[in-house]
Amino acid sequence: MSDEPHVAVVGGGISGLVAADVLLRSGAARVTLLESEGRLGGKIRSEPIAGQAVDVGAESLFARAPAAVELCRELGLQDELVGARETTTSVWARGRLRELPSGILSGLPDGVGPVLRSGILSPAGLARGALDLVLPASRADGDRAVGEFVRRRLGRAALDRLVDPLLGTIYAADCEQLSLRATAPALDALAREHRSLIRGLRATKPPAPQAGPMFVTLPGGLERIVTRLRERLLKADIRCDSPVRLLEREQDGCYRLELGGRESLLVDGVVLAAPADQAGRILSAVSPVAAGELDAIRYVPTVVVALSYPTAATSRPGGASFLVPKGERRMLGACTSLSAKWSHFADTGELWLRCSVARASAASALDMDDAELVGRLTVELRDVMGLQGAPLSSHVTRWERALPLYEPGHLERVARVEEELEHLGGVALAGAAYGGIGVPHCIMRGRMAAERVLAAFDHGGSAAEQLLTLGHDGSAAEQLLALGHGGPRGVRDGVRAP
Repeated sequence: MSDEPHVAVVGGGISGLVAADVLLRSGAARVTLLESEGRLGGKIRSEPIAGQAVDVGAESLFARAPAAVELCRELGLQDELVGARETTTSVWARGRLRELPSGILSGLPDGVGPVLRSGILSPAGLARGALDLVLPASRADGDRAVGEFVRRRLGRAALDRLVDPLLGTIYAADCEQLSLRATAPALDALAREHRSLIRGLRATKPPAPQAGPMFVTLPGGLERIVTRLRERLLKADIRCDSPVRLLEREQDGCYRLELGGRESLLVDGVVLAAPADQAGRILSAVSPVAAGELDAIRYVPTVVVALSYPTAATSRPGGASFLVPKGERRMLGACTSLSAKWSHFADTGELWLRCSVARASAASALDMDDAELVGRLTVELRDVMGLQGAPLSSHVTRWERALPLYEPGHLERVARVEEELEHLGGVALAGAAYGGIGVPHCIMRGRMAAERVLAAFDHGGSAAEQLLTLGHDGSAAEQLLALGHGGPRGVRDGVRAP
């Protein structure tokens, strides 16, 4: 092995960029970054729409998970971060918007009272939920689906009106498909520690409020983080439009990456920051077991539609965002009022909205004409927000593979993959498929992957320990910012009405 090991980073999203940055700043490795798409940034993408930079991927940063804010500080962007002016989230329930119970974005509501006062559940729904007090304890062995667990403990109304709109929107999937342990660890912990969820909530002391904003962003778009990272990677060999086909082990212990055509790249270590199934295909020759596990991780689509209206278009704009339960049978799954949430959008003099189409509706929206899709959403926004007239501008972003699907057994699957990779040495995984879909967790996963590869060259570090300390808390607040993530199938230019 040479004095300066050569490391390939496969994938130019935020995890891959952070991994490359850590490797370069260690002074212990040469870095080649290989991105299959024509751009860097992956899940972070800002688009100019009618003179405004709008984030059509990650929409904000969860400030209480420090990795993202710390990265902004390192990049000289911390002083430009702005906090959200408004963070209330509502659900369309029983004919109108109703605010989610306080505390639920941090994982659990602040006791039973806020749920009762929210009005989200009807008297019949509340009565069914109360049966949790007398039902036998749930079996705590193994993982299970969120939908099956909540429906059995609290009833279908609580699942459809309270839990599924939140988690289903966050993960762009039906709760019947979601792992309780991976996506709702707070509920899982209550089930393991208490016979009744309601009694567990009553016994759980709400965490003390933290100072400062919950969400922050950068005026001009979060893609500014990508730009700054790219500027720090001047010594890296960065290649876009460079898909990796296969990883093979040489007799001397090095790795050979097969690229497009007949080109190959010989390296000493690899950070795989590509989507899980792509990482599995790349690993198929050196670790068939890990490859099979990774290939089984599915991805789900979503469509993000940005709209602007005259401020006078509605007399009831509501709070920062609202969610629409799947039982409403609407195209719209979630809507964020960027003008209510961020001061730099409020100052434009227009009402800016960011709508998400996910779950069952997303598949049909992928192939729907832009005009038809925008028309469908404007009708639904009129029903919910009272919006009148056509939007001034619109922009549709289709993400065919938006988010990894955390199905029951997901954490166990990731643990098996990690165990297999330990036998290779110098190969590590990074990205949203493994330890949380929020930007802070992706950043920490990139740091950890870089440190693991460096450790194979006897250059240890602390990022892995930091990630274990941070953990995957699964808080809804952090995961909400991941709406619309993923690799785009196509992005259409915005159209501004005359």
